[in-house]
Amino acid sequence: MSKQSQQKFLQKLLDDLESHNVEAYRRATADKQHHNFTLTRRAIRKGMRDYLNKHQPDMPKRQVSAILKSIDPYVKKFLKKVGDNLVALQGKDKTVKVIRNTEATKHATFEIKNGKSRYDKIYSRYSTELTALSGHFSDVAEKVVTSKEIVNLSHANFEGIIESAVADAIDAAVEQDSLITRKIAENFLKGRGVDLKVIRNTKTSTMNVSLDSAVLNAKDKDFSKARVAELRRVLLNAMEELSRTGLLLDLPGSDSFSEIKKKRLVNSALDPFRSIKSTKVSKKKEIKHSISTNKKHKKAGTDKVLVVAAKARRVIAQRKKKASPASSMLQMIAMINKELPSTVKKNMDEPALVNRSGRFATSVRVTDIVQTGKGYPSVGYTYQRSPYQVFEEGSKGAWSDGHRDPRKLIDKSIREIAVKMAIGRFYTRRV
Repeated sequence: MSKQSQQKFLQKLLDDLESHNVEAYRRATADKQHHNFTLTRRAIRKGMRDYLNKHQPDMPKRQVSAILKSIDPYVKKFLKKVGDNLVALQGKDKTVKVIRNTEATKHATFEIKNGKSRYDKIYSRYSTELTALSGHFSDVAEKVVTSKEIVNLSHANFEGIIESAVADAIDAAVEQDSLITRKIAENFLKGRGVDLKVIRNTKTSTMNVSLDSAVLNAKDKDFSKARVAELRRVLLNAMEELSRTGLLLDLPGSDSFSEIKKKRLVNSALDPFRSIKSTKVSKKKEIKHSISTNKKHKKAGTDKVLVVAAKARRVIAQRKKKASPASSMLQMIAMINKELPSTVKKNMDEPALVNRSGRFATSVRVTDIVQTGKGYPSVGYTYQRSPYQVFEEGSKGAWSDGHRDPRKLIDKSIREIAVKMAIGRFYTRRV
């Protein structure tokens, strides 16, 4: 891996981050993508509760509950009106689909349309009604409260504008140099202590937005900005280290053609001396090849490195065929667990559990896979029981909720991963 390639990658990523304008990116790119919109009664009430707790921290809980109870009829009217607006828009615009329209939850999709802002279209469905609701809330709270102080149209956790922009910046830095892949870049940043939550895992082709607590959204934005600041600091330190040492060992990649030639020359010159016992010779220079679809390159069968690689692949394939059922199960568990937290987090959307801290998603893991009497795999999993088990359907207490049952969310996520792995019929169970 050359210093030039590493420097080129780091500089491109730094330049994109430094010149980046969040608002401009939102308007030019993110707002025009496919949007999933969610509105819930719970989120509106939380926004009002968070506002009262922040601006009147000494207010007794009983008084907060009384205010929320007084405003609840207006919240219901607000939800109904927004639902009616969405249904009316669906009748006129084929790119809008109302997926859920209950008393407590509204969910609609806004497909891409002629480069127009989907974000603005969603905002127009509720803005007037939200202003009216904030007026009623001001009367009840006996204080002037604007709608922006209650709830904001925000993006799903770690899928916001900042995270999407950073992901795009990394893609751009990777695309300019085939020697560094997206995976190599992420491993490099992770090894340097960068919180990879600053990089959006999903492509920006779909934006998940919802009306959520303004207080909570402000905290999320602060966290995102802090993570980007840390990313910049790490990149600047890496640039300084690169200029000082000449090479970053934790940013590997395939060798350039010139480097391959140099290594081959060194190896061929030293090979005759390796058989002489009394002579100390440095180890052979390892040659790292990048993946190529060039037909001429594929025909170069005389390259000893490629021949050895082909033999290695055959050996690995033979070992896989001889693998025991137990080792196969362990491999399957590892493969599922690798994707499970991110898949669970992606699926955490109303009316199911909603991701806030990330604790639930990261606690989910597959523990074992056994065969049923009829020969089908049975996937056992676990998650952080406290406090999430209270949402299981059939559990004791008022929190039991079929929609928010963690088992349904985990089952859905495991099956989503299984599709990619071409796993046929199987069962899941909490252990």
